[in-house]
Amino acid sequence: MTSQENQVYLAFAVIQSQDERKTSDALQGAGFNLISVATHGALLGRRNSTLLVRVPETKVRTFIEIIQTHCHERTEYIATPLEGTPLPIPISTPITIGGATVFFIPIESYEEL
Repeated sequence: MTSQENQVYLAFAVIQSQDERKTSDALQGAGFNLISVATHGALLGRRNSTLLVRVPETKVRTFIEIIQTHCHERTEYIATPLEGTPLPIPISTPITIGGATVFFIPIESYEEL
């Protein structure tokens, strides 16, 4: 990459699987090329998707805005045992999931073969 070229990033966006279609469509509509990989969350065991996207430095703000627009937090309920009871009585506990986690890794060089 020459000094005249802008920095390019490989963005990893981990999103909920129900947000994947509309987010992918919006990114592709804005000119981003992407790969979607089905992934699995370790903490709550939820299905999600990881988008791999080439993002030029000049389009980082656009990329983030699309992710923010299409990936929403949700409240879900999980069964947790009620403490201090002789029998395990499950109660519904609200948890907030969703949104997106995005990582940007600078690309120093790449080859198309």
